[in-house]
Amino acid sequence: MTSVRLPPEMTSADITRNLLLLRASETLSTTVTTSDVLQAVRHLRGTGLGASHLQVVPMDATPDPLAARAIRERRAFYFADAAELAAAFPAVSALGRQAAACLPVVGTVGVLGALHLRWDMPRTFYVAERAVIATLASYIAGALERAQRLDARSGVADILQEAILSRLPAVDRYELAAHYLPANRQEKVGGDWYDVVAGRANQLIMVIGDVVGHDMAAAARMGTLRSMLRAYIVDRHDSPAALLRRLDAANHALGEPIMATAIVAVIDALDGGGYRLRWSNAGHPPPVVVHPDGTVRSLTGNDLLLGARRVARRRTWTTPLPGGSTVLLHTDGLVGRETDDSLHRRLRTWRSVRLQDLLDDAVADIGTDRDDDIAILAARLPAGR
Repeated sequence: MTSVRLPPEMTSADITRNLLLLRASETLSTTVTTSDVLQAVRHLRGTGLGASHLQVVPMDATPDPLAARAIRERRAFYFADAAELAAAFPAVSALGRQAAACLPVVGTVGVLGALHLRWDMPRTFYVAERAVIATLASYIAGALERAQRLDARSGVADILQEAILSRLPAVDRYELAAHYLPANRQEKVGGDWYDVVAGRANQLIMVIGDVVGHDMAAAARMGTLRSMLRAYIVDRHDSPAALLRRLDAANHALGEPIMATAIVAVIDALDGGGYRLRWSNAGHPPPVVVHPDGTVRSLTGNDLLLGARRVARRRTWTTPLPGGSTVLLHTDGLVGRETDDSLHRRLRTWRSVRLQDLLDDAVADIGTDRDDDIAILAARLPAGR
């Protein structure tokens, strides 16, 4: 390996190297995933250092002998020309490299990989240049650790989202659809939820709720309420108001009350024909009914949100529904800054056949800069009853 030399004088190359570090810092600061970091490093090739090859070798990759040794021994290697490289690593000398450098990328919890550079010409590695390469490796380590934390959170979010977003049951003759968009697109989950439980005699129980917050903490609180309410629904055949009263009681009895809005709606198939909708609303945006002729109306009746009071008045409201009607429940993120009238206009102009298309149309004009989760749940009743 070459001996360390001091540069004879400061040159424009020093300024170029400083600009490289500035560019590297700015580029790496915008990365989100591990893949982003690896791609950003490749884009730095040749800038300031003139390297023909610049790559981060992650720990989960299969490193060549040079990178493997740098990782194993946690030290940097510099080779001024092909002869030095061949003497130390005969197995890699045939790759046509001249000068080469390889450093471990060390984070706060250990080695994350290796930074591997090579040049097509012999090179003298002065102290200043080694310092630049070492600083670049430290920048990469910070970006990789941040990306790995985000990757881990994303993985947890995927699992949590899969757990909390109920699969819609197959219910004879009913058409069901749901749509969920988290406000936090990195964590992928939030405080909104929906649920559907199939009851006896073609009965359908629909639930939608919104816990305060838009992150994993809100999702965890939401999971608590959702699980309790789901258990109450299958345990007894209570009215919607009674179900919410039981949820309120448990919410206060089991620790700090969770603040949330929710609707429990039950669709009953009547013996004489037709359908009936019963619902109880705890501070949530009203249910919407789309009639077969395209008429859209919001259903009034609203009580106190969950968690606000240990004993709150809960009422069950009732309305008849003709066959072919659609019952739509949604969280407040759907309307956002708009009004219920704008939602009704979108629903009135719907001409698709599938119910899922209706939900997709309802969110089609909502931008990506929203600051609230969106959950929508819809059920279309069989026609001709």
